Amino acid sequence: MRKFFGTLCLALALYGSANAQLLYKISGNGLKEASYVVGTYHLAPASFADEIRGMKEAFASVEQVYGEVDMLSEQAAQMKMMQAMMLPEGKYIDDMFTAEEMERINAYVRQAMGMELTSPMLREQLGRMRPSVLAMQLTLLEFMKVTPNFNPNDLIDSHFQKEARKRGLAVGGFETVEFQMELLYGETTDEEERKALLKVVDDKEALLAEMKAMTEAYFSFDMKGIHALTEKSVTTGEMTPEEFAEMITDRNRRWVEAMPAIMEDKPTLFVVGAGHLPGDEGVIELLKTAGYKVKAVK
Repeated sequence: MRKFFGTLCLALALYGSANAQLLYKISGNGLKEASYVVGTYHLAPASFADEIRGMKEAFASVEQVYGEVDMLSEQAAQMKMMQAMMLPEGKYIDDMFTAEEMERINAYVRQAMGMELTSPMLREQLGRMRPSVLAMQLTLLEFMKVTPNFNPNDLIDSHFQKEARKRGLAVGGFETVEFQMELLYGETTDEEERKALLKVVDDKEALLAEMKAMTEAYFSFDMKGIHALTEKSVTTGEMTPEEFAEMITDRNRRWVEAMPAIMEDKPTLFVVGAGHLPGDEGVIELLKTAGYKVKAVK
């Protein structure tokens, strides 16, 4: 299957690093001041930033924050992102599924939300979403059920950028929202969209078991478990090796190519999904290969 499920697995599982630490100090190779890179879990609460060892001291020492994207500045791009998540004008999800498939989908939505997509309100709000986007929304609802006090509006990724602006620090991003939307949806076929939603609808128990495993690995800092979950999207066939490279390793290389000039300009805190950090082609090893000293902050 396409990138959607690999992305979902990574978004849920990617927290932690190969050395049971999230924050790394980058020095050497001519840098006058140290920079840092921290791995995040895209659904972790903002409050967890206070639990990362050395985070407060590192944040106090940098002059800018770089994320995968600048989440707060690209308002026009945010509108384009919303448009990319919707079906073409006049098209609805029920146009893409058989009557029997829609019965299964509506049964799931009714269980999750108390009403079906046949409801005029839900038809206009959710029925016009891409099936893969609706699948993500339904998965998020299940995640909220097994994660007490989860607040999707107060997450750790945006926390660092918000805090940086409060402190008067510069904020930047490696990529644009348009690039990420193209990465996720640019070549997705209708059949891949259909499979994404039906997999969530038909495999609820398996999905919940996977989510629980991911959550437990995150809270217990089970790095071997997290690494295994990271690779699972390829071993199960949910992503091809080529898609995994496009989503992870190719981006790692581009980011590391850009990091020297950014760090030379100002000491920087880089904030990226933690699944980008470990491994032979992860950000940590690529930085070392480029001549930097990279040390876990303990």
